[in-house]
Amino acid sequence: MPGSKLPKPTAPPRRKAPRKDAALAESMTVDALSRRTGVSVRNIRAYQTAGLVPPPRLQGRVALYGAEHLGKLELVRDLRQQGFKLTAIRSMLVDTPGGAWSEYALVSGMFSTTFFATEKPRRKDISEMASHWATPATEAQKTRLTHNGLYRRIGPDEVEMLSPSLERIGVQLAELNVPLDTVLDLQDELIRHGREIAKVYVEQLFFALLRDLASAQGQQAAGQVPDARLLETVKSLFERLRPLAVGSVSAAFPVILQQEFDRAVQEALRKTTG
Repeated sequence: MPGSKLPKPTAPPRRKAPRKDAALAESMTVDALSRRTGVSVRNIRAYQTAGLVPPPRLQGRVALYGAEHLGKLELVRDLRQQGFKLTAIRSMLVDTPGGAWSEYALVSGMFSTTFFATEKPRRKDISEMASHWATPATEAQKTRLTHNGLYRRIGPDEVEMLSPSLERIGVQLAELNVPLDTVLDLQDELIRHGREIAKVYVEQLFFALLRDLASAQGQQAAGQVPDARLLETVKSLFERLRPLAVGSVSAAFPVILQQEFDRAVQEALRKTTG
């Protein structure tokens, strides 16, 4: 994000408890894995046979599963629930970098709720804001959380989260020991740049088409109120443009993110060697 100046992360707070997934050193039986994921033992073995889940570690005659099995199985489960066939999932897994299966499962689960429609807001007590970090949020941090445009204050002690999915991402970041202040800084930048992108789409794409539409219907005169039919057309037009706008951002950002990562790594190497 050019021009943004994020403060350097402070020392990460100690978590309330070790992340369970990271502690799974191939210690689960197939029954425990089934209970953990909600996937039947029969399907776990079928996915294993299909090459979607790696074989377990054998301890004598007991098959043991760990964090990689858990993460991959959660991802396969979520993709199956979205209607993907096993052949399609296998192709996805081949091209998916390893090591972040739980994070990929989270994002795949969010896809069906955030891409096709705006999420339904969820209520939360202010006292529970940032509860996944070891150190309770300060009043200043709570204020930042409730004034960034992604929350709506509905009472002295309660807010509506307009994007519950972002909180789930925050939970993952907390488990990775990312400090809350860093997450808040990144969220502020996300909102600022996201709002600028949204304005461009609304003004240069949506309203450009709307002006052409109004002109074609003879309703471009200043102060003229569009009729009900035009308003319905406007709503339909927006619903068709929204997934294209969201999709274009989703398609472009991974490329830009990789480019920025490569650039930063190369710059750091130059400074180290030169």
